[in-house]
Amino acid sequence: MESYEVLNRVLMPLDRVMGASLDAARKAGVYEPLRGKLTVTAKRMLRKSFDHQYQLEVLDEANIPATGGCLIAPNHRSWLDVQVLAVATQRQLHFVAKAEFKHWPILRRMIEVFDGLYVQRGGAGGGLDEIIQAVRDCKVVVMFPEGTIPGEENIPRWDVESDTGLLRGHSGIVRVAMATGAPIIPCGISGTGLAFPPEAYPRMELFPPLPKSAPVTVRFGKPLHFRANADVGREELARRTHQVMAQISELVDFSRDHVPIQVPVQTRTKPETLPPYAFSRSPQGLPRGHKAPLGVLVLHGFTSDIHCVDPLVAPLDAANLPYRLPILRGHGGLWRDLNGVTHRDWYADGENALLDLWQECEQVVVVGLSMGGLVALELAARHRDKVAGVAVLAPALKFADPLAFLTPALAKVVPSWPSPNAYADQGCRKREDRNYKRFPTATFASLLDYAREVAHLLSFVKAPMLVVGGRRDKVVAPSAQALVREKASSKDKQMAWFDKSGHELLLDAEAAAVVEAVMAFVRRIREQSKAR
Repeated sequence: MESYEVLNRVLMPLDRVMGASLDAARKAGVYEPLRGKLTVTAKRMLRKSFDHQYQLEVLDEANIPATGGCLIAPNHRSWLDVQVLAVATQRQLHFVAKAEFKHWPILRRMIEVFDGLYVQRGGAGGGLDEIIQAVRDCKVVVMFPEGTIPGEENIPRWDVESDTGLLRGHSGIVRVAMATGAPIIPCGISGTGLAFPPEAYPRMELFPPLPKSAPVTVRFGKPLHFRANADVGREELARRTHQVMAQISELVDFSRDHVPIQVPVQTRTKPETLPPYAFSRSPQGLPRGHKAPLGVLVLHGFTSDIHCVDPLVAPLDAANLPYRLPILRGHGGLWRDLNGVTHRDWYADGENALLDLWQECEQVVVVGLSMGGLVALELAARHRDKVAGVAVLAPALKFADPLAFLTPALAKVVPSWPSPNAYADQGCRKREDRNYKRFPTATFASLLDYAREVAHLLSFVKAPMLVVGGRRDKVVAPSAQALVREKASSKDKQMAWFDKSGHELLLDAEAAAVVEAVMAFVRRIREQSKAR
């Protein structure tokens, strides 16, 4: 259950009280007068509060027609956007909310009281008809063309369009404008993403999740008019929608967001540097200039020798698949080489290897063991266009040692720590173990930070996934696999448990079966890639 869902359950009794009060007001015949007074009073009080807390600045309000119906198209960065925009104009605004909010306590009552409108996502159920009628009734209707806040649901911040810095716009607002002849007023809201980012609510990743003081600016652009041409097709509708998004973008100061960006957004498609590869294979037998349908990136774990994942090399060769097995920063030498290394170094090495392989392959399956599983999950979240599948073996999201959380404090007095036993079969340990025998405590603290960060990214992972665990793993807790299964947005999630194996799944008692499970997953993704 998501954090905001827990909060919604807590608020449900208060919601019932509010609902009963509104019903009583209707029966007494005083609902409409009370609602009118409430909206005026609330608007006045909120404006005074926002002027103080956010130094609210409203620019070019004169671009909103004084009479008649129109549409306002703002960007969306925060749950504060609605409140701030509602008090920024003299005219009453009617906000369009997604239909799911009909079931949210308190919020649904506020939408009701302030005369909001609902729309079914995807335009189903005649959702635009009510909005069209509202505009024809001379109301000012607010539609957020992005549809959601970047980073709010399973849409990450980095999914924005490179030329606008905004999510790709939905065409509903343009269709309403064409149906009614009403103008669209582009609107840029700056600062709310810093004051109350989605990490505070609804993701509940910042505590306490309270708005902080930050300057907020609302700026209205020149009206846009779109004629209702009978021959407007999908491409023209998309072009007009993008025109609206471009006008909104020009009104936004992106440097004032929780995660500042520059527009146009620079997207990396080639590696900046290449990590050292223990094993690497390029496509074979393809015409020059052609990409292979699929490649495989394999990532080792924390303190691991590359030997812990090289059992995959032979079957990848046999399958004629291109691959990369990089040596992540601090590994491949002495344990002291990990001093000063952080999780961002490991991610950078993994990302550069992915981009390198992507130059030769249409898509990539990323396989990661333990720490490498964290890198694999972040790559799958951030590079959804490139990652066709992700296989994580004992992903290091939760640790079996209940005292692991003390590591940051321990690092101040204990510089290094012995590595744990990663094998269930001690015969395999004596024969196969080449990992570092110690590790810097501060570097492990960075790994703990990484586990928390990746846990928050799981909802952005949509690729098919294989999650593998060993029942006798004494390093990573079984709850790590459960967390991936629960939080990842992938519709295709396959779980595989091995009863006799510990943490080093590719070298322990059931190594051959684990290798086959991974390769079966890779073969399945390859067949899907070929079909596409």
